[in-house]
Amino acid sequence: MREKRANLFITIIILLIFTAVLTSCATQAVTYEVPVFDIPKEVFTTLKVEKQNIHDYERINLDVQSSGGSRGIVFTYSDFESATLIVSERDAVVQEGDVLAVKSDKALEYDLRLKLEDLELKQLLYEELYRKHLNTGEGYYDMQLALSDMELAQFNYDKTLEKFETLQFKAPYSGTVNNIISTYKNEKDDFNNEYKVYTVTYYITPDNYSVSLQITPAGYPYFEEMGYKSGDTLQIYDKDGKIHNMRISTMFTRTTGAVGSKTKTAFVYLEFIKEEGVDYGELIKYALFYDMTLAKYDDVIIVPITYVRKTSEGKDFTYILENGRKVPRTLIVGDKVLNGTAYLILDGLYEGDLIITGSSFE
Repeated sequence: MREKRANLFITIIILLIFTAVLTSCATQAVTYEVPVFDIPKEVFTTLKVEKQNIHDYERINLDVQSSGGSRGIVFTYSDFESATLIVSERDAVVQEGDVLAVKSDKALEYDLRLKLEDLELKQLLYEELYRKHLNTGEGYYDMQLALSDMELAQFNYDKTLEKFETLQFKAPYSGTVNNIISTYKNEKDDFNNEYKVYTVTYYITPDNYSVSLQITPAGYPYFEEMGYKSGDTLQIYDKDGKIHNMRISTMFTRTTGAVGSKTKTAFVYLEFIKEEGVDYGELIKYALFYDMTLAKYDDVIIVPITYVRKTSEGKDFTYILENGRKVPRTLIVGDKVLNGTAYLILDGLYEGDLIITGSSFE
C-alpha cells in the first residue's frame, strides 16, 4: 500500500514538472490596443419659417428690343433727329438754335418792307397827335384813332415777320451730322433763285432722356395703391445693377371698357435725376430695370428657390430639422415671387419649422 502511494506521488510530481517545462516553452500571447474613433457630429444651419406680408416686385427689362413687350410696358427714347438742311455737310457740328436753312422769298420780303413802312408812318402820326394833345388839350379822339391805326399796323407787321421767320429752319438740338441720307438736289424759290437741299440725320445730346412706362390693367390696382404722383422719385437699374433715380414728370390714367367692366391703364413719364460722370446716352440704350409692384401677398410663407428640391417623380420637397434629424418634407408650391427668387408655399410648411440651409461637422 505504501509502495502504491509513493508511486502515485512520484507520478504527480513528474507531471507537474513536465507541465511547467512545456508552459515555459510556449509562445507568449501579444496584446493589441484597439483604437477608439471620435465620430463627428453633423451640425445644421437653418431658416425659421415665419409668415409675412410681401409685395412681389418684378424686375422688368426695358431694353430697346423688348419695347412694348412684357406686361404692356412701353419704353421709348430718342437719340437722333432727321431734318432737311440746306447746304450742310457730314461731321458738321450743329448747335441748338442754329439757322440751318433760310429760303429766299422775294414777295414776302417786299410785303414785309411795306408793312414796316406803314408801321413807321402810323407811329409818326400818332406821336404828332399825342404832342398836340399834350400842348393844347385838343385832338383827343384823333389821337386815339391814330393809336388804333398804329396798333393794327404793328399787328400786320408782326404776322408778316412770323411768316418770314418760318422760312428759317433752326436746329432743335445740338449734335453732329452723322449721315447724308440722300445727295443734295437743286431747288428754286419763287424768283428762280437756286439753292441746294440735303437730307441728313444727326446725333443729338438731349438735355435729359425720358422714359415712358405703360402700366396695364393687371398691374394698375397695385400701382394705384402705391400712391405715386408727379414729382415722386422711382429707381431705375442699369445692366450692372446700379441704381439711378428718376423723377415722374407726368402721369395720367385712361379708362376703357363698357359699364361694369371698365379697366384702367396708367401712363408714366420719367426723367433722370442727373449725376456727374454718368453717360445716360449709353445707359438708356442697353438696359434699364424698373421695380414695379405686380402683386401683394399677406400672411404667407415663402421659401428661396435654392432650398426647394425635386424628387425623381417630380414632386417638390425641402429638408427640415426635426428632433435633431434631417427629414424631407413634401411641398406644394405656388407662383415664383420676389423677382423669381422664391416660391410661395401653399402647403407642407408651418410657422416654426426649421428649413435646413446647410451643414458642417464638429
